[in-house]
Amino acid sequence: MNKVVCFLLLLLSIVSVSAQEQWDLAYCVKLGKENSYKVMVAAMEKQVAERQKQSVVSYYIPNVSLNGGQNYNFGSAIDPTTNTRVSSNIATTQLSLDASVDLFNWSNVISYQLDQLAVSMAELSEKEVWFYYQNTILSSFFDIVGLQEYLEIQQEQLRNSEANYNRVLKEVEAGAKPKSDLYDIEYIYNSEKISIEVTENSLDNKKLQFIHLLNIDTRELGGFELVNKEESMELFTDYTFNPLLEKLRLQNSVLYKDKQQLKAQNLPRLTASYQYGSFYSKPFNSVVETQVYAFSKQLGDNKSHFVGIRLSIPVFQGGIVYRNVRKKNVEINLNSLKIKEKETELSNENVQLEQEINQLNRLKDKLKKNIEMSSKSFVTTQVKYENGKVDIFSFNAAKNQLLNAQYALIKNSLSRQFLEKKLQLNNSNTL
Repeated sequence: MNKVVCFLLLLLSIVSVSAQEQWDLAYCVKLGKENSYKVMVAAMEKQVAERQKQSVVSYYIPNVSLNGGQNYNFGSAIDPTTNTRVSSNIATTQLSLDASVDLFNWSNVISYQLDQLAVSMAELSEKEVWFYYQNTILSSFFDIVGLQEYLEIQQEQLRNSEANYNRVLKEVEAGAKPKSDLYDIEYIYNSEKISIEVTENSLDNKKLQFIHLLNIDTRELGGFELVNKEESMELFTDYTFNPLLEKLRLQNSVLYKDKQQLKAQNLPRLTASYQYGSFYSKPFNSVVETQVYAFSKQLGDNKSHFVGIRLSIPVFQGGIVYRNVRKKNVEINLNSLKIKEKETELSNENVQLEQEINQLNRLKDKLKKNIEMSSKSFVTTQVKYENGKVDIFSFNAAKNQLLNAQYALIKNSLSRQFLEKKLQLNNSNTL
């Protein structure tokens, strides 16, 4: 009967473990890209920049307007019948259809290029958000994986303590050992259970934060476990793309175009214009008797067409353009300095990452040797404890020594993989 119960419990534990979803780093990145509001907002801002961009043709589409005006002229005129000057007031109604188009305006060319740069800047801003977001995912992922591995080691050690506790309990009940030995092993056993509970709580909190980071609805999510797929890969040391650096470089191009646009204000501008219009006039409060034709007849008789080309050459603008150009030169120099600062910062960070990776690789064999020695020490201390040659605290110290050695190797491996991914992210913006 007991065998059947044990088998059922084992089967239930296997089913519960297999029911958990297993997520690797690539899948977590995919979930984040699909669900993160930060990434969505950055993508939408890029679309806004694309919609704001004008086409080349749009700069040469005429500006057309329908205009109307009412004017009053107060003055005097010669009365032909009396040959004397009398008051003459005239009301005029003007209607016109006006159109104008720039034939040459260098500012329009620069504006078009700036629109294109604005779209590129929005793309880099989106990739910058994605860079920081991947960084956060990477750190959280390896923190959780490290806790999962540590919890497994703790649980393995707890099983060992449970076996020793049961053995000592039987020996105490048989009178082979004093009851004080049971108190000691019971204290250690309970302390390990508390440590495991603390680790489990920390792991649950980290997982909840990770779910919030990926913006996943916890109501639709069951249990999950992060799986680290260790891959043998060469260090990604060649630089291909980093949005933080490339954004500063693109900003330099934007500043140069802003400077060109300022200088374009000093260049000639050629404009073509056309007007089709007419007017209606009528005297009022005048002693001069004149014949006034009907509104429709006057509009028909007075209509006119005007076609003109206007060349505007700036001569003096109060030094505003010159001051703005000088200011823009300072901004360009400042941004160039920021580029050098970012290049140095990125290079130094990558050199530091490579050095730490190499150090962890060299340390790996020593940590394996340390596990081998601590395992032997644990086995001999276990035998000594069972034979009463050492107390429970010496045995517990040997067990903790093995636990720390095992976790040190796991931590070394996880740290190395994290740094390798970090280096790859710095040089390519991909994981």
